[in-house]
Amino acid sequence: MSNRKPPARGADYLIVGAGTAGCTVARRLAEAGAEVILLEAGGSDLSPTLTQLMLTMPAGLRSIFKPSSGFNSWYRTEPQPHLDGRRIDQPRGRVLGGSSSINGMTFLRGHPKDYDAWADEHGCIGWRWAEVEPYFRRLEGRRGPPSPARGAAGPVSVTRVEALAPLSAAFLEAGRQAGFDLVEDFNAAPVAGVGRFDMSVADGRRSSASRAYLHRAPRPEGLQVVTGRRIVRLVFERDRAVGVSAVDESGGLETIYAGREVILAAGVFATPQILMLSGVGPEAALRAVGLRPRIAAPGVGENLHDHLEAHIQVETDLPISLNRYMRPHLTAWAGLQWLVAKTGPAAVNQCHVGAFLASAPAFEAWPDVQMHFFPIFFGPDWLPDPKRNGWRLGCGTMRPASRGRVFLQSDDPADAPAIDPAYLSAESDRLAMRRALELGREILGQPAFATFRGREASPGSDLKATEDLDRFIRLNAASAYHPCGTVRMGGATDDLAPLDPMLRVKGVDRLRVVDASAMPAVPSANINAAGFMLAEKAADLISGSS
Repeated sequence: MSNRKPPARGADYLIVGAGTAGCTVARRLAEAGAEVILLEAGGSDLSPTLTQLMLTMPAGLRSIFKPSSGFNSWYRTEPQPHLDGRRIDQPRGRVLGGSSSINGMTFLRGHPKDYDAWADEHGCIGWRWAEVEPYFRRLEGRRGPPSPARGAAGPVSVTRVEALAPLSAAFLEAGRQAGFDLVEDFNAAPVAGVGRFDMSVADGRRSSASRAYLHRAPRPEGLQVVTGRRIVRLVFERDRAVGVSAVDESGGLETIYAGREVILAAGVFATPQILMLSGVGPEAALRAVGLRPRIAAPGVGENLHDHLEAHIQVETDLPISLNRYMRPHLTAWAGLQWLVAKTGPAAVNQCHVGAFLASAPAFEAWPDVQMHFFPIFFGPDWLPDPKRNGWRLGCGTMRPASRGRVFLQSDDPADAPAIDPAYLSAESDRLAMRRALELGREILGQPAFATFRGREASPGSDLKATEDLDRFIRLNAASAYHPCGTVRMGGATDDLAPLDPMLRVKGVDRLRVVDASAMPAVPSANINAAGFMLAEKAADLISGSS
C-alpha cells in the first residue's frame, strides 16, 4: 500500500457501498439538496464491453454470476456441520448496483406479517407493514393493469411474463391440481398458493439499483459516484464518525470526510467487517485479532441468517426447456434478438412462477415455504446443461430459526471476514426443509406434468424415506442468496441490537447502517425489494421527512 496522501475531500453525506440500498439512499438525499459522495469497491456497470452488456441482459445472469466475471465478491462460508461440512457459496455484487446487478431479478415484497414482526417482536418502531407499504409503492415502476396496492411511477421497473412457457404454465396447473389456490399477485395479496412472480426487468433490461437510481437522468448535481475504493476503516473524532479511510485503485490511502453523517451500505458481510475493523463490535472478538475496542457492540456480526433451498430436478428427452437455447445457433439467435430489439428469451429472467405454501397448518396465514420454478435443467454452479432438458424446483423454508455470525479472521482489511450462517442448526429448520421438499414433489407429481414424460433425476425417485431426504438436504442444499441481519436494528433496551429503529449505530454519533444488515429478520420472500424499501424509508428518516 502506498503512503501517498492526496488532498482530503468530503460532502454532507458519505455513503459506503453502491448496492441496492446505497444507490437508493444516495439518490434520494441528493434530490433533497444534499452533497453526497457514494463510494463503491467495484467498478462501473456502464462500459460497452460484451461482459458488461451481460449486466443489462436479463439472461446474462449466468455469465456475470460466476466468480471469474469480475463483478462478484465470491465469499464462502465456514464448513457447515449440518450440511455435511460443506462450505456454501455466498456471492455478493462488486459493481455499481451491487447484488441487484447480479441477482435473479425476482421482485417480491414479502408478507405483511414479516414487517409487523419487526415492530412487535424486535422493537423496531415505525417499521410495521402499514408504515413501510407506501415505500414499496413509491419505488415501484410497475407495468400492468392499475392496482391501488402497487406503484406505477417509481424508478424500479417491475414486470411479469404474461405468455408463460409450457413448463411454467404446467407448474401453475399442477399446483391447482394439488389443491393449492392460484394467486393473482403475490405482491398485492401475499397468501398461500401458486402464482406468477414479478421481475425487476422492463423493456428487456435488468432494473438494477444503479440503473434505477444512479443512471436515471437527470442525476442530481450534488451526487458524486466514486468507484474502486476499498474501505480500510472509519475515521472518528471521539465517539463521532467523521469519515472513512479508503484505498484507491492505485493503492494510495485517502481520507474522505462527511459533514453530516457516514452511512454504511456495504452489505451484510462487509458492513459488520468495517465496523469491527474500526473498533465497533464485540470486545473479546476484537481483542482476539489485535484490535482495540472503541465502542462495545456485542451484536455486530451476530444474527446472520439466510434462506436455504433444496432442489428437485426432473429430466426429459423432449426439447421443451430453455436448455435448447444452449445450442450455438439458438444462443446466437437469442442474443441477436436482444441486441436489436430487446426481445426474445434473453430479455427476461428465468423464474416466472412459484409458490408460497405452509409446511404445517399453523402457517396457513403466514406461509413459511417458498418455491422457485425454473424451466431449465441445471448442471453444477447453476449453469444450464447443454446436453439435457428438464426443469428445476427450488424448495426452502422462509423463516429460519438458525442464527450464525460474521467475524474477523484478522485485522487486515484485505482479508475476507469469516461467515458462519449455522445453516439447519435448529431442528425446526430441518423439519421445514424436508416438508418443503415433500410439497415440491407433490406438485411436480401432478397430471399437468405427465405429458412432458419427466423422470426425477434429483433427489431421485428411489429416495423416499425420511432419513434419505434428510441426507439429500445435507449433501445438496444451497443458499438462496438472501443473507441479512448482521447489524440489526432493535429497541432502545435491546443490548444485542447495534442499531436503533432510526438505523443509527448505538453509541456512535453520525453513523448509520442502511442495507440488509439492518433487517432484524429476513422477509418471507426474495430480499431485494425489501432492500429498496428499507433505503427509501431511510432517506426520509435521515432527511427528517418522517
